[in-house]
Amino acid sequence: MKNLKKIICPVDFSEPSDAALISAVEMAEHYSASIILVHVITELNPTPSPSYTLTHHLMDQIPQIMGQMTENAHKAMQDLIKNHVEKRIPTDHRVVIGDPAESIVQLAEDEQADLIVMATHGRSGIKGLFFGSVAEKVVRSAACPVLTMRYREKS
Repeated sequence: MKNLKKIICPVDFSEPSDAALISAVEMAEHYSASIILVHVITELNPTPSPSYTLTHHLMDQIPQIMGQMTENAHKAMQDLIKNHVEKRIPTDHRVVIGDPAESIVQLAEDEQADLIVMATHGRSGIKGLFFGSVAEKVVRSAACPVLTMRYREKS
């Protein structure tokens, strides 16, 4: 890892992703690397139903809702940078709308990232089976190494 220059760190504003960010910052400091934080918003795309006027009304509101979600995510990212990174390392952030795993992998490719550092949420059993794992999909798809960090709640 001596040529580590660019780290992608996906965040979802949860405690596990905050912990992964702290580790990513420490690694970036050690290797004099930069970090790009990314938050992915899953696109709202309800299936229209001709019999429900409410559905059509909600569909008309989707662009406004997505815009507000994006604006809120940018503000939250700036707070994360202020609280966890400050001016310790070069940091940038992206807010992307799309499939989380695909968007993270695509950003890492576009940015020619050397590493992705991300949290796992420890879903297993039925939840893991049905919902899958963003981290698992990223590990399987990314061209660069992926460091997954399992969060352990403090007791």
